[in-house]
Amino acid sequence: MALTREWAAELLGYGIRVNAIVPAEVMTPLYRQWLDTFPDPEQKLQSVLSKIPLEHRMTSPDEIAAMVVFLLSARAAHITGQHLFVDGGYVHLDRALT
Repeated sequence: MALTREWAAELLGYGIRVNAIVPAEVMTPLYRQWLDTFPDPEQKLQSVLSKIPLEHRMTSPDEIAAMVVFLLSARAAHITGQHLFVDGGYVHLDRALT
């Protein structure tokens, strides 16, 4: 995470913004393949979903893409050096709510 801030500071003078999108549980073909390695994939999926505070669902690839589009837009022109967690609160909230 420090590297994002360092790059953002280094590239400020060139008008280049540096941000990181940090997804957690995203339902992709590779994630589905990982789930299928468990004896009961559906039970494992339900266990993961129960730990995602916002709507108890996986993040979709489209939601990650939407964050990329947002960061490329003029609406994000003043955002740099940030880590944006697109994960339904999984990384920061699941422990705080239990």
